[in-house]
This record gives sequence, C-alpha cells and structure tokens, in this order.
Amino acid sequence: MQRRTHLSLLAGLAVAPLATPALAAPQPDFAALERSVQGRLGFFAIDTGSGRTLGHRADERFSMASTFKILLAARVAQGVEGGRWTWDDEVSLHKSERIAHSPAFDRLLPRGRATLAQLVQGIVVESDNPCANILLRHCCDSPAGLTMWLRQQGDEVTRLDRWELDLNENAPGDPRDTSSPRAFAKTLGHLLLADGLTRSNQARLWADLQASQTGLKRLRAGVPDAGWRVIDKTGTGYRGAVNDVGLVFPPDGRSPWVVVALQSDSRASTDALSVVLAGAMAEMVKAWG
Repeated sequence: MQRRTHLSLLAGLAVAPLATPALAAPQPDFAALERSVQGRLGFFAIDTGSGRTLGHRADERFSMASTFKILLAARVAQGVEGGRWTWDDEVSLHKSERIAHSPAFDRLLPRGRATLAQLVQGIVVESDNPCANILLRHCCDSPAGLTMWLRQQGDEVTRLDRWELDLNENAPGDPRDTSSPRAFAKTLGHLLLADGLTRSNQARLWADLQASQTGLKRLRAGVPDAGWRVIDKTGTGYRGAVNDVGLVFPPDGRSPWVVVALQSDSRASTDALSVVLAGAMAEMVKAWG
C-alpha cells in the first residue's frame, strides 16, 4: 500500500508541470549612465496606477533651470481657478524686459501687451525667458512668491530664488533655484494629475506640454515606439544642468507615470547629456514597461 502511494505521487509529479519562477524585471543602471558623462543624474518616477516608485539620487538637490516654468504655469492656472485673474487678462510688455531666448516675447512685443494665456504658452511651449519673468512679477510678485505658493501645495523642498537668466547659474553647493527629483515629481503629479488643478486647466497645460518641441532628444527619445506618449518640459543651465520632467503615458490605456530627470556637474555637451536622459527613460521602460 505504501509503495502504491509513492508511485501515485511520482506519477502525479511526472504529469504536473513545475512552476517557473517569475523573472525579476531588470533594474535600471542609472549610475552607469551618469558615469558615462562624469556627472550626477537625479531621477524619480511614480506609477500613478500602482503607486510604485523608482529613484536614483531622489532626495539630492539639482538646479531646475527652465523646468520651473511648468510649475509657474500651474500657479497661473490655479489663480484663474481662484478668480484672481482670467486667462484673457492682458499684461503690458516693454522692450526693456527682453533677455536672451525670447521667441514668444518678440512676436508679442509689437502689440505692446499679451494675455496670460499667451504668456503661459510662451513659457511652456517655447521656454521663453522674458515671458517667465513677466509672469513671476505679475502672478507671484517675485521668485520667492512662487516658492511660497509651492509650500501651500505641500512642497517643502522646491524653491525659486532668482529671475531668468540668473537662476541658471547652478553654482556648486548653492541651494537656490533647486529641487529634488522626488519633491518635483510629487508636486508635478499633484498639479497635473491629481486635485491640484481642475481637469480643464490640466488639459490646457497637457496640450502646451505636448506642443513643445524642446525635448525631442530627451525623455521622448527613450520610449520604444509611437504607442507611448511623453509630454514634457525641459530645462538647460550651466554646469551640466540638462533636465527634463513630464508625464509618460504607456500604451493600452495604462495609468500615466510622472517622471523627473535632473542632471548636474558634467562637462559633457548638451547633446551627450540629452542622450543620458533618453537612456534613463529607456531603462525605465525596461523596468516597468
């Protein structure tokens, strides 16, 4: 009887397939990417569907450069929602306000004024610098005013201290005009995906991010095909501050990811540092895609 029982168990093992252990997803080698340009890469991503996160140097400070402009745009949008101003409110423009990189400002200057909607489009789509300074003055009183508003959003890390173009200095150890990847990602998710703004204003800013062409070689270049959509805001400053932040929409209707990638301390070219950002996105897709 005992022998028959053993034979029966062996027979069952012979026909039942053995469970194959699931293969762990490859973990991104962000350290190798930053070594390739001898700099620092800060990265943080949030999967808004599952809540999982992935980071590298997530709590270190990095210069934001022009990525702050999407936060400024959200501040303007929230002011519209609160009735402080409207998208059609006009602001006077003066030639004395012109500084480097002013494509939108130069188009608007002959008329002598621009709506808040036009100025926000200018800073998000074309990363226009004088338009950013005008909005900081009109809607925040100063860069410190944007920082105060960020504290009201629950962000205790991100800070803006200076105007364009000074905020791009990125001096070693200087905390001014910086954020951490984790803090920036959480604030971006709150504003663009959660309840920080109304759906209509989120859609407005999504459309502006989508229309921007400044990030074609950065995070957008790291997704495998057209089934993926990336809408982003770039920033470029001194000492290797070549950045990109945005939302990534995986295929098949999956929930979006918030992705923030900030760099510093490298002497590599902007093109080489853009390749690092594309590589970080590609690694992200391998891990979560």
